[in-house]
Amino acid sequence: MIAGIDLGGTQVRVALARSDGRITATARARTPLLKTPERVVEWAAAQIEKHSGREKVRSLAIGAPGPIDTRRGVLVNPPNLPGWRNVPLTALLEQAVGCPAYLENDANLAGLGEYHQGAGRGAVNLVYVTWSTGVGGALILGGRLYSGSHGSAGEIGHTVVDPDGPLDGCGQRGCIEVFCGGRQLAAQTGESTSELFEAASKGDLEARMIVNRAATYMGIGLINLTNLVDPDVIVMGGGITRSWKVVEPVLTATLRGSPFIKPNRRPRLRRARLGDRGGLVGAVEWARHNL
Repeated sequence: MIAGIDLGGTQVRVALARSDGRITATARARTPLLKTPERVVEWAAAQIEKHSGREKVRSLAIGAPGPIDTRRGVLVNPPNLPGWRNVPLTALLEQAVGCPAYLENDANLAGLGEYHQGAGRGAVNLVYVTWSTGVGGALILGGRLYSGSHGSAGEIGHTVVDPDGPLDGCGQRGCIEVFCGGRQLAAQTGESTSELFEAASKGDLEARMIVNRAATYMGIGLINLTNLVDPDVIVMGGGITRSWKVVEPVLTATLRGSPFIKPNRRPRLRRARLGDRGGLVGAVEWARHNL
């Protein structure tokens, strides 16, 4: 047996699976109700014991929001997990579950899930972009997850498209995220992203203008990713892709508008298929990879 954990600020989910990646059981809980890292680990270990029966779990992977230190297995200071500062998460899990544990960025694992079980199946080089409150990404190159030297590869949200643009929360100016992120769009309009995109879909001219501008900047980010990585597929996930009919035409038009990216090397643009299951499926695949 292997296990995967998807840890977020709202909920934590556990999956048990066979060594071929086939999930046999899942469980979920509200992260705020568990309160502390120790309680989350205790709950996860109890679920793993309950659903694995008498079979020993050989490998466990957990996806968590950054910043993280994958080499030491430490959550550094994730913004949506208040108080979780320098948590030795893999050490806690290994002690509680009794098997090797591996920590990875949640966006990376969502991308890995899409690569193996979702919209990226059949790809060799894949870029995964998550577009919701913030903007993140993952790189699957030659069929393998590429995390970079410090675990920070794929941070498309913090690539700069306008050095004179607004100040982003990361400290840089003109990042993709400051133009496209749901948090920034909500602050700009005074509406939730769901309200904004719904209004755009119904023909509200101001909403449509704001959404088109954000999608155009995101399209520029996809051009940069294509020129850097040369993927055969770009998969987009995250809450904003629920409005795929609104943003996809703008993304596609912007990507096709690049005279440098010829049609024979233009990546296929796909919406993620796994939805909010992507991170959990990816955690199972990462545990499988590390068997």
